[in-house]
Amino acid sequence: MAPAVTGKAPPPASSPAPATHLSPAALPSQDRTCPPPAPARAPPPPSQAGGPQLCDAILPGVNPLVAGTAITPIPDSPRPDYLVPTQDPAFRSCVVRVTDNQARQQTEQTPNLRNDYSRRQAFNTDSSRFLLEDTAGFWHVFDARTGQPLQVLDNLTGDATRLAGDAEPFWHPTDPNRLYFLPTNGLGMQIFQLDLGTRTVTTVADMGPQIRQVWPDADMAYTKAEGSPSADGRYWCLMARHYDDAGSQPMRGVFTWDLQESRLVGTLAMDSAPDHVSMSPSGRYCVVSHEKASGPGTRAYNRTFSAPYNEQITAGYLQLHENSEHSDIAFNRQLQDVYVAIDYQSNTGDVFMHNLDTDRRTTLFPTYLDRTAFSIHVSGKAYARPGWALVTTYGEYHADAMDSVLPPEQRQWPHRKMFAVSLDEQPQVRSIAAIHPNVYQYEDEPHGTVNRDFTRMLFNSTWDGGSVNDMEVFMVAVPCDALDQPS
Repeated sequence: MAPAVTGKAPPPASSPAPATHLSPAALPSQDRTCPPPAPARAPPPPSQAGGPQLCDAILPGVNPLVAGTAITPIPDSPRPDYLVPTQDPAFRSCVVRVTDNQARQQTEQTPNLRNDYSRRQAFNTDSSRFLLEDTAGFWHVFDARTGQPLQVLDNLTGDATRLAGDAEPFWHPTDPNRLYFLPTNGLGMQIFQLDLGTRTVTTVADMGPQIRQVWPDADMAYTKAEGSPSADGRYWCLMARHYDDAGSQPMRGVFTWDLQESRLVGTLAMDSAPDHVSMSPSGRYCVVSHEKASGPGTRAYNRTFSAPYNEQITAGYLQLHENSEHSDIAFNRQLQDVYVAIDYQSNTGDVFMHNLDTDRRTTLFPTYLDRTAFSIHVSGKAYARPGWALVTTYGEYHADAMDSVLPPEQRQWPHRKMFAVSLDEQPQVRSIAAIHPNVYQYEDEPHGTVNRDFTRMLFNSTWDGGSVNDMEVFMVAVPCDALDQPS
């Protein structure tokens, strides 16, 4: 039998810029050259402090990445040893296993570590650290240069004592030593900031007094674990709910918060709870994503929730999709916000982008290939590398044998790997790494995520293993100019 896959794709059919408000420090750089090495006597920058990085020996041999959509066979390969850099035999990137979950279970009986989600930015602003969550709900900070664990975000001091459960962490957009977080389920309607050096928590936003002027019984303010603030950390799109002791959390509405000015920007009353909400990277739009069965699908609103939506669209919202699917919001090359998602209802299972400024939808690639289908995750978090999104694939099968493992000879070009797709009218594809995803439950889905400059990625994988207990986390590294190399 094939491994179980959550959020499985349906069987394929038989037939086949306007300016942003971002501050200069948070704007993506348009300089595509790699930074020069620091002088020998100069102190190294934070991302290079501490000596050589894990993939230094392999990165010179990575370029060019494999371009296009030709099928590249993925050979069987042993799971990389813990913290031993390995070159991907098919796509040449550097792959490092950064967890040792089986050893943790044998020696400490501790929960497994995993990358939380594709929409969450795991790497801090200079890619010197990354976050992992354990299956008990605690967050761990790792050194991205060495792969070594640094600290568990528990026993903190200040306004909160821990970051755990369904809390939502977000790296500070410019300070690599700080992160914001929302408390578990957004209870208290506050935004906290954690200084990793002092392990001190301070309150940077107490939203409750202003929110309760609109919804007097609101107790919760959060994205529901899958959203993000704007790329510069200023604007936050959150849902407000009432916490009922009986166990329900009735929905009250959606709002935008301006962290810089500590004020409510706009509100929208809403009865049904969405799957999640998120601010767009530019901070201009709030994206509200409902399941089709419980709401109107995925819509974008301007941050004041007023009509007209923008100068081009007179309605009060923009319909992006009829459902809530695996997706993310990214910058295109013009620094416009684009919603990248999969449309399982289309004839060819298209992965598409929808421009939040212009209402233009562009097909990036089909997924129903030769009567096969698969599931995806999307990460649009490479804000400093606009125009690209990371796609990670898993759960491939044939329409005539949905419960069987797809034989290698029937695999198609996107299967069982991560790749970059350009957010253009004529998109390009750059394959990055084979990820060997035998998926058995939600926790071991790949959830591939990318750093701000598209040089480091994380994914979960059982590495062709036989159960969820084989799941580990892997880091992938490519050179800073990898996406610029000619095919």
